[in-house]
Amino acid sequence: MTAREFLEKIPSRIDPNESKDITTTLHFELSGSGNYTLNVVNGKAEFSEGLTGTPEVALKADADDFVKIASGDMNPMMAVMMGKLKISNPGAMMKYAKMLGLM
Repeated sequence: MTAREFLEKIPSRIDPNESKDITTTLHFELSGSGNYTLNVVNGKAEFSEGLTGTPEVALKADADDFVKIASGDMNPMMAVMMGKLKISNPGAMMKYAKMLGLM
């Protein structure tokens, strides 16, 4: 699995009924892969290439490290402490981590 493949699958994994009150924009800046945006409006998610809109959370990481986090091979908290993962708004990210499949 690549970082892009993981992010592309997020919209199909989000249950709009469980996430109907969520509206947010997330940016993923992944060196070695590219920049991506995930827009969620009333629980309906849309993945796109590039950075669009104003993000509530911006996440920066090496693409390989992101894949390790997404697959459970790297603890996200340890990745933050080691500087392998940078999150602009950690509080908001905690709110969305389960929805994104990162926890």
